[in-house]
Amino acid sequence: MSMPAPLIPEVLEPDEKLPPDLVVLRRFAYLMDEAVPVPGTKKRVGLDAGLSLIPGVGEIIGALLSAWIIVGALRHRVPMPRILRMVIYILLDMILGSIPIAGTVFDWLFEENVINLNSLILHRDRTRPPRSFGAIAGAAIAIFAIILGVAFLIAAGMIALIIWIASKR
Repeated sequence: MSMPAPLIPEVLEPDEKLPPDLVVLRRFAYLMDEAVPVPGTKKRVGLDAGLSLIPGVGEIIGALLSAWIIVGALRHRVPMPRILRMVIYILLDMILGSIPIAGTVFDWLFEENVINLNSLILHRDRTRPPRSFGAIAGAAIAIFAIILGVAFLIAAGMIALIIWIASKR
């Protein structure tokens, strides 16, 4: 028995074969992670890396924008364990990206939007129609609440760290 060929979504499903909302999400992931070539390298960066340069809120904005792909995954019936992994990638990017300097480098190297989009395309349920927004609204709101909750904890931790450093002077 031979091994099945690996699935490469970009090869198996070009834009012409994807539903219109997934074509938009593919363009969005590209914009967020790979829109601009870094001169002299093969690396590309996107809006997410640029947002990480805005202290305090850039990571939060990037994470909330990245959640759009998870809403698409919910709509296209991606299994819940895969969706949880996608949420973890966004939270990991937001948490590690909040670390000054090292977090910005991490943001330039970790492309969670492209990873999450490829996971959505690979694991979506093609046998059933996409869910309506009404059917996924509760889960979508919960995911946004989780992201905002973690963002609040990061902000509180940063404030506590600043107060602690100031008190040591």
